[in-house]
Amino acid sequence: MDKKLEKWLKWLDIIKSEIHDLVVAKHTFHEVQKIIGDNPELHEPNSFYRYFTNTYVSHVVSGVRRQVKCDDQSISLARLLTEMVASPQILSRDYYVSLYKGSVVEGFADKDFNRFADPNCKHIDPDRVSCDLKHLRETSAACEDFADRRVAHRDRRGPKQLPTYKQLDDCIDMLDSLFVRYCLLFHATNMRSLLPTRQHDWKKIFRVPWIPN
Repeated sequence: MDKKLEKWLKWLDIIKSEIHDLVVAKHTFHEVQKIIGDNPELHEPNSFYRYFTNTYVSHVVSGVRRQVKCDDQSISLARLLTEMVASPQILSRDYYVSLYKGSVVEGFADKDFNRFADPNCKHIDPDRVSCDLKHLRETSAACEDFADRRVAHRDRRGPKQLPTYKQLDDCIDMLDSLFVRYCLLFHATNMRSLLPTRQHDWKKIFRVPWIPN
């Protein structure tokens, strides 16, 4: 296996873990917000709500920031895409088709690869990857700026704008969808999202008093 491809595959495993964490955090945050919203007895100011919200925001903007940084020491989705644009020949049609060998869907390999390249092209189209990278940067700009100037450290300059909850959601959804897309390219594995189907009732703790009488 090509050394660069081997490196990218290792990066993808790390990126998967980090984006999975963001996807689960987003889902959990909104589910807890719904629990609070559905219970009128909880509709009063409380410092815990501020702590919970601030912790979530700091966590996810930091996570988004990690995925869009491209310095030489970073392992991020943005850096992976940047390297793919520079070396598209590494992800060849032959490599992709080989992932289908012996499977019941072997006949779909070329058609599936055409999501990443023009028909009969021998490797991925770097322009398509570049377009995804551009979209990622645009979607994450406000979150990255806020993380740089308020979360990672305190900058004398304030953030250009405070990211909204929708912008946070959009960033995480974008990372999730891009991972799903490129997981198909690297592993020929199709999935809808990194959000897992939970095997346990994680909301059970909210059905009992936290402070016993």
